[in-house]
Amino acid sequence: MSLHSHWSTATDKIFIKKIYDNIGSYINQGTILDLGVEDYNFNCNEFIDNNSIEYWQLEPNRVCENNDGFFNCTVQECLEMYPGNENKFDSILDFGVLGWNGIRFSQKEQEKYVTTILKLLKPGGLYILHGDRVEVDMEYKINIDKFISPNFELVSVMGFKSHEIIECPRWGTVWDIRFFKKNIKI
Repeated sequence: MSLHSHWSTATDKIFIKKIYDNIGSYINQGTILDLGVEDYNFNCNEFIDNNSIEYWQLEPNRVCENNDGFFNCTVQECLEMYPGNENKFDSILDFGVLGWNGIRFSQKEQEKYVTTILKLLKPGGLYILHGDRVEVDMEYKINIDKFISPNFELVSVMGFKSHEIIECPRWGTVWDIRFFKKNIKI
């Protein structure tokens, strides 16, 4: 399948592709879970370019076969539907699920979502969160201070700052990409 044009034209996707290009050497050996599947995600496994990486995807609304494993569910349902996957992943890539304005998570749903992320991720594992700044309703705005910061520390990795801010020069959309390391004690 040819490379989807998103990877060379969309401001945030250009940046995210750099993460895919670098994460294989950062993790070296291990397992990555990529949340959310769109048409342009077909190439992501190939971007990682490391045969020692197991690449998994999670998506409730469709199935993709260009991976090593697949969870057909929401993040919140994952461990109920697929038990035994606690502490499985060295990295979880959340490129626009929790932080995308097309999906709104209440504060209660965010708590369950992040709790599940914590359970899926190995101690010291890397959680990369990409989100836009469109949401204004506090009930649905990502509550990083309450749900994420107590369990993770921001880290600079792979040549990226711990918190990167990307802005679309054409439309002015602003995205935050944060690199979190799960606290070892959890």
